[in-house]
Amino acid sequence: MRRIYFMMKKEFRQIFRDPPMVAIIFVMPVVQMLVLSFAITTEIKHVKLAVADLDNGVATRAITRAFANTDRFDVNIVTDDPAAVKEGMRSWDAQVGLVILPGFGRDLARGPAPQVNIVMDGVDGNAASVAMGYAAGILQDYAEKSAAGAPAGAAGRGAFPARMQERMWYNPDLDSKNYMVPGIVVVLLTILPMMLSAMSLVKEKEIGTLEQLQVTPLGRRELLAGKLTPFLILSFIELAIVTVVAVLAFGITMSGSYADLALAALVYLATTIGLGIFISTITGTQQQAMFVAWFFMMFMILMSGFFIPIENMPPFLRRLTLLNPMRYFLAVVRDLFQKGTPLSSLWKDMLPMGLYGLAIFASGVMKFRKRLG
Repeated sequence: MRRIYFMMKKEFRQIFRDPPMVAIIFVMPVVQMLVLSFAITTEIKHVKLAVADLDNGVATRAITRAFANTDRFDVNIVTDDPAAVKEGMRSWDAQVGLVILPGFGRDLARGPAPQVNIVMDGVDGNAASVAMGYAAGILQDYAEKSAAGAPAGAAGRGAFPARMQERMWYNPDLDSKNYMVPGIVVVLLTILPMMLSAMSLVKEKEIGTLEQLQVTPLGRRELLAGKLTPFLILSFIELAIVTVVAVLAFGITMSGSYADLALAALVYLATTIGLGIFISTITGTQQQAMFVAWFFMMFMILMSGFFIPIENMPPFLRRLTLLNPMRYFLAVVRDLFQKGTPLSSLWKDMLPMGLYGLAIFASGVMKFRKRLG
């Protein structure tokens, strides 16, 4: 243990003597957390809206105000010419068109269901579908309020014979940060340990200190323990930092146990540090290690469900994601943050993540020890 302690002490001194490395470990995760949490969102705001009001009545003006009074839409065009909506989309002055047909107010008062046409710019299919949902929600809210305030005998009275009461669990405000920020925590805990372990070990080879360590009384196990333990400690420090930023800066509620989060992270770090060790054995320079690590990170992030829901992927890619340990850790962390699910109920994700972590870490260590020999 004494030899391992001095090896760890040497590693920490070597890391903290390198100012860029210190910035990468302690400053960059905070910057990335702040930037990515604001930049990556599933919400759509300030969609450009063109309204073609062919009725120009009290009801239709109320609908226009309903769209204008939300940050989801910016009413850029109000006209009585439907052709202006199409022209606005061509010139990028509008992304959504709302066409209210003549007689809307009369039909609303007398009984026939009035018709409203919604036209979408489908260039960005995801944004269009989300904006369509927002528009439908605003129109539905207006229709319900009209029905509730309609006089007896009017069509509005019977427009909604059954009312649906919606309740959102775990994320009542549908705030995308509650979903994305825990995912960013996972991304950062993937990038730093892998890069740190790979670059540090390759740097030892480049400057020749790894060969010098081999002629010391340190055994291979002591050498590995002394090299890897600082990476593990620094990874947990990073986890603590980004978790504090998530809770304090973004108001994310940690519904689960911090101990469960630490235990899940320990299992996952076997994967990322193990990959870093493996990368160090197949590369000879820090530049090569960085490029190889980047390849692994891109695969893990893109195939984890962080950007693209796994359910939306083709069947072959959905099966391929089963080989990605980050997929399981992402599901665990989101459940811990949002639902407070205990790890005992997350064994379907913890078990494969643990098996992959054990296999990857063992193969990386064995290959590293073989290289030392």
